[in-house]
Amino acid sequence: MNKATLLFLVLSTTSLLKSQSNKEKIADKYFANLEYFPASKIYEELAQGKRAKVKYYLRAGESNLNIGNYDKAQEYYENAYKNSGMSDKDFYNYYQVLKYNSNYNKASEVFSKISTDQYKLIRSNINSKNFTVEELKKDSSNYSLKRLTINSEENDFCPYLLNNQMYFLSSRRNTSFVGRKYGWDNSYYLDVYKGAIEGTDVKKCQVVKEGLKTKAHEGPMCFTNDGNTQFITRNNLVNNKLKKSNENQLNLKILIRKKENNNWGEWIEFPFNSNDYSCGHPAVSGDGNTLYFVSDMPGSFGLTDIWVSRYKNNNWSKPENLGKSVNSEGREMFPYLFNNEVLFYSSDGKVGLGGLDIFYTMPTENDYFEAQNLGYPINSRFDDFGFLAKTTTQGYFASNRGETKDDIYSFESINPIIGGVINLIVKDKITKKIVPNTNIVLMAENNKSIYKGITDDKGEIKFNVLDDKGYKISANKAGYKDGVEKIKQGELKVLANSKKEIFIESMIFGLTCLISDAESALPIEGVKITITDGFNQTQSMNFTTDKEGGFKYTYKDKKIGDELSYVIKLEKEGYLTKTQPVDMVIKTDGYIVLNDYLNNKMSKMKLGTDIGKSVDLKSIYFDLDQSAVRMDAKLELDKIVQLLKQNPEIVIELSSHTDCRGSAIRNLTLSDKRAKASAGYIISKGISQTRIYGKGYGESKLINDCKCENTINIPCNEEQHAQNRRTEFKITKIKP
Repeated sequence: MNKATLLFLVLSTTSLLKSQSNKEKIADKYFANLEYFPASKIYEELAQGKRAKVKYYLRAGESNLNIGNYDKAQEYYENAYKNSGMSDKDFYNYYQVLKYNSNYNKASEVFSKISTDQYKLIRSNINSKNFTVEELKKDSSNYSLKRLTINSEENDFCPYLLNNQMYFLSSRRNTSFVGRKYGWDNSYYLDVYKGAIEGTDVKKCQVVKEGLKTKAHEGPMCFTNDGNTQFITRNNLVNNKLKKSNENQLNLKILIRKKENNNWGEWIEFPFNSNDYSCGHPAVSGDGNTLYFVSDMPGSFGLTDIWVSRYKNNNWSKPENLGKSVNSEGREMFPYLFNNEVLFYSSDGKVGLGGLDIFYTMPTENDYFEAQNLGYPINSRFDDFGFLAKTTTQGYFASNRGETKDDIYSFESINPIIGGVINLIVKDKITKKIVPNTNIVLMAENNKSIYKGITDDKGEIKFNVLDDKGYKISANKAGYKDGVEKIKQGELKVLANSKKEIFIESMIFGLTCLISDAESALPIEGVKITITDGFNQTQSMNFTTDKEGGFKYTYKDKKIGDELSYVIKLEKEGYLTKTQPVDMVIKTDGYIVLNDYLNNKMSKMKLGTDIGKSVDLKSIYFDLDQSAVRMDAKLELDKIVQLLKQNPEIVIELSSHTDCRGSAIRNLTLSDKRAKASAGYIISKGISQTRIYGKGYGESKLINDCKCENTINIPCNEEQHAQNRRTEFKITKIKP
């Protein structure tokens, strides 16, 4: 700032003020109109008086904060801090000033004075970060910075590249409104300039007049990739006059214009502009269909938030707030979209080194990554903003860290400044062939889904991710097992230039079974197994067991959840043939072991064999003192009927036995009646009476020592007695 100009302003202001009361009123008016430069001079003078109010210290501190005099701002806030009367907003401003001046410990102390009901997002962000300056400076050797020669003594910032030219904003002395300055910080009004990019510098700077010069501020601005659509920020002008809001604020609006036959059309307002709040700082996708911008519209978390609107069906959608991962109660400003996905912006409400720090984020499936600080030296204790990336290792940004006001700097980095690119290719684990059209889910280490996508016809997919985290990748495709891979933080740089192979294993669905001898438990080779489909009995499969007594079959068309219903018949010469129904649901991949669903033991066809064990016959019960066959007993006897039909050469005796309790004569009579009734039921089902007969033995053939006749009474529990109450179906003859 020109010292003579400053002296003139101070002297002129002093000569106008006759008393402290008048001075305070004039200062308050400047302050209310956001004219912080003249307001700061008067409040400073008032603060030096004998009857200085805390208000003077606070207003002098806030005014100097807003015009960038951070040392002076801290001086006045320190005086106010020694007294009472500071609001939460005052504490927050003082906290910001201390960060600008790298007094981080004191800043933490001051922030702790703020009510816990205020600045919750900032408080949460501070608490979630183990902040150290060293952490943000750990990669400082990665960068080299250069101040561009196009900078002036005034503000120069917000570079934008198009067709090898850099557009930028500057408050250097303009030509259309000579001498006209802005009361906020005594700077000239902003105009758009451009210069030619030559190597690492920008030269041949000139003002851009094509519809870009008004009596108010111009910019920031951006273009679509083809350069045919332009978005710009401008003060609210109505009929070429500045229009303030009902709260006497001069708000910002976004204007859009398009090229028609190489000529720019008229400016059209973004439909969500308002006289009551600001919309500005546009950042547009290359195709012009996604617009990020800054606003303090209703629904904002803080002073200014970043919002997004999408162009669909010739209309801009209702703006959406980017949420708590991006925004805070502070200022989020100057968004810039790189590669249509990585969003850079500046914030003073996130944990950083000073005032505005540059952060970046990317969209996840339903939200955005928690914003990441670019660290030192891109960020400093001053305001760093207006970021632009040419590549992942080159770009520009603005900062007021120098001896002048805001300046534009170029940077180069050894390593990529943003998150890595994960290149994936999915292959079959066995054949190593590419598996196209696979569903991919990228997850954070806590298993929260970040992205979902599908590999292309080459089995490939790409994700942009943050570089300070680890990730999990889930691959899913019908007919394959889910594959999960982990990616460690250190792998990201490698994967940016190579492909990570994700192997998935083909799902196998099938049947297997082992058939064994009921007595020896040894495997039986040569068992013929016929499996008939219960849903379609015209379809059947035939297998023969191998030396290990087993077989294995693989389906070609089954999947998890399929229901299976079979009738399975086991046959081998010298063994009893038997048939069993089986119902199953495929719950997982692999081979279904039929042993879990049927009796896989075969009984040899020989005299004395109890065929009831071969078909897993359940106990047959009768009502008390009755011999009539019950319904539940008929279901079991039907198994014997089926086995006799499948083995026509055998004759069996159906023997019924009791325990020792009750008289021997009564037990013999009742058991004989029950045996004959059961045999009669089997005969009624078509079995010849020459192949089965019933006989009751009462308690004469106990299979344990549970005797209780006459003087012999051996104590037994109910389970032991039940062992004697049995029905047996033993082979008594085998026809040739």
